[in-house]
Amino acid sequence: MREGLVAAAAALLKPGGLFYCSYNTHPGWLARSTLQMLSVEEGLRAGGQTSLAGILKAAATLERLTGEEADPWPLGAALPGLRAEMKGLDSVPKDYLRCEYHSAHQPLYVGPMHRMCAAHGLSHIGSASLPEMFPQWLDPDRRCLVMEAADAPMREVLLDLAINQSFRRDLFARGVRTPSPAWRREALAELGVVSCVGPGDDRHVFENSLGRLGIDPLFIAGLKDSLAAGRRTLGELLELFALELEDLVQRLVILDHAGVIAFALPAGAADEAPLGACAAFQRRWLERTTTGDPIPFCLSPVLRQPVALPLLEGFFLQAAGAELSADDAVQLVWMGLTMAGGVVNDADGQTIDDPQQALAALREFHDTFVEERLPVLQRLGIAPAAPAGP
Repeated sequence: MREGLVAAAAALLKPGGLFYCSYNTHPGWLARSTLQMLSVEEGLRAGGQTSLAGILKAAATLERLTGEEADPWPLGAALPGLRAEMKGLDSVPKDYLRCEYHSAHQPLYVGPMHRMCAAHGLSHIGSASLPEMFPQWLDPDRRCLVMEAADAPMREVLLDLAINQSFRRDLFARGVRTPSPAWRREALAELGVVSCVGPGDDRHVFENSLGRLGIDPLFIAGLKDSLAAGRRTLGELLELFALELEDLVQRLVILDHAGVIAFALPAGAADEAPLGACAAFQRRWLERTTTGDPIPFCLSPVLRQPVALPLLEGFFLQAAGAELSADDAVQLVWMGLTMAGGVVNDADGQTIDDPQQALAALREFHDTFVEERLPVLQRLGIAPAAPAGP
């Protein structure tokens, strides 16, 4: 089936067409495959259907089979991370567990996958997990090992081993032609860049699959200032910061992966049909979110992709469109939240039962939302733009 899907994609693509493929991979799935196998076995003994109960039972069995941390059994000694992975499943969304372990799919190493795609005329052009396009960001010891690879495919193999890769997001293309440096610079210069955080976000060290990466705090502060009013192009940022193209791109990739900024379509690339679809989804999202059947994402017409929005933000987003005072907005949200069966939680995630304390917590959330989050949603086209000053 796997090869059939790749063959179908290759047959449908025109020269220059892109094929995106995400898949579970080894070595990161070596320990997890024991849970997958045991979950399937549990399902076969319960009518042939893997269930959440079967997955959790398999996880508990595996945790026991690893032995004690100080005195591991053979399985725990061979797979020392398995015990921690099984313990960590308590905090994993149940829908994710069903998706990952409900079937007997077969994770694979990157080498066979890339060779299969190459056999069908598809060339690997990079990763949609953008930091993994830059193995030079690894710490010196791992970087040296990975960059010594004999060729690009071998470098991908070594990178996966170096970071214990468990999930790849690969991009392939039919009929690859390397662009000239001038064309590449011109195309990238038109790319939009949008800020996705409020002024209170002061991070400058970021975690990703390659490790902890730091960016000059002064650069981040200047970037936030330049994006506060809305989208800027990469070309404008090149002039503003007087950086080399590759230097700026790499900084922005780290920030994009961390959710600090996002890349947007070049100006003029938009057309009315997707914008109308975004607006229709937006209306439906507000209806469902504020009537107790929330969708955890909303569509950004600027980014043309989903943006995570918790339930409480959905209520305050609706209130923001009504131009109410802070007290009235809080009362409206409190009424809507109560009617929808929602609750207000404290900083520890515990439900606040006292109405006055709940209203005080909502007022604090409102003030933070208006100052930090609402401007971001306006920049992303999810909330109406703020009225122009006098």
